Amino acid sequence: MTTIKIVQRKNQFKIPSFTWLLRLGLLLGCAMIFAGLAEDVWFKEGFALDAPVALAIHHFSQPWLDIVMSAITEMGSTGAIVLVSGLALWFYWRRQPHQAAFLFGTFGGAMALNTFLKLLFARPRPQLFPPLVVETDYGFPSGHALAAVVLYGLLAVLLWRRRHYGWALFAGGWVCAVAVSRVYLGVHYPSDVLASLALGGVWLFMAFTVYDWYTQRTPTASVGADD
Repeated sequence: MTTIKIVQRKNQFKIPSFTWLLRLGLLLGCAMIFAGLAEDVWFKEGFALDAPVALAIHHFSQPWLDIVMSAITEMGSTGAIVLVSGLALWFYWRRQPHQAAFLFGTFGGAMALNTFLKLLFARPRPQLFPPLVVETDYGFPSGHALAAVVLYGLLAVLLWRRRHYGWALFAGGWVCAVAVSRVYLGVHYPSDVLASLALGGVWLFMAFTVYDWYTQRTPTASVGADD
């Protein structure tokens, strides 16, 4: 009887898997990147690579590419909102309200956090070259880039879990496209975008940690989750 209890207690302490350790490493890396950038912005320290990188990207400017980048960047604002609403309705239609709530909560929470951080840091937009679109709010962090990470990054994880690897990689690549478009259009410094990518990574990690914990303890919440 004593032996059985000892074995049961040992089984309660599982060695973390490689996947979990990798996720934890990525979380810490993203948190450190955002914290470092945020500290420099708070103390109004410049970034040596901001101007050279932004100007190098702008060097590729072409009329047709202006149109493409303007269309891509919309997928981090209006397009993202439309897609979130459509996906939420689709989840409800498939009787998966928990996933709809997860999507809305993750995206809406990230956008609320972005608004707060913009007001907190109050970083002006870059004036390196005439911007191709007009933005009137502050620049740090990039709301479009954060929206792209949270939405398309979330979709990439869900698609990867369902073994749709091609679509998952496409969704991840779309995050990069939206991020680059913000610098190309002249409305963000590269550091604004990098900070959003890092912050989005932290936000997604926290969101999926809560979601996985909840679905493991609520059988009905995971029904159809991996269809």
